[in-house]
Amino acid sequence: MFSHKTIYAIQKAGFRVYMRSPKDSWLYFVDDADRIGYAQETRSGFVSISTVHVPNRITGTGFRLDDIPSISADNLAKAFVIAPRWATGSDRASVKKWASWEAFKASSRFNADYKMIEPEPN
Repeated sequence: MFSHKTIYAIQKAGFRVYMRSPKDSWLYFVDDADRIGYAQETRSGFVSISTVHVPNRITGTGFRLDDIPSISADNLAKAFVIAPRWATGSDRASVKKWASWEAFKASSRFNADYKMIEPEPN
């Protein structure tokens, strides 16, 4: 389960946060350009981020990137890359980014259940 502190830090960094349930151990974050990233809290207290793209047989739904040392706009934005440096040419060729958050939500019944977590009042 994501801590409220982490969710608030992601929102404060300038991103919208979406979850299906407050008990989930993962969330999606979206910037003003509708780019989508994925985050998950690790047992060691770090946040792990991943890229997000349309599912395919070669690279699945995204690439797991590093655990980020702190929640910041720059660290979170690393999830918006097409693919990490270590990805092969065929990996990169397989990636098609979602056109928008709405396209992601409309892609399945499961994704349709994501709801925006309202920012805490200042």
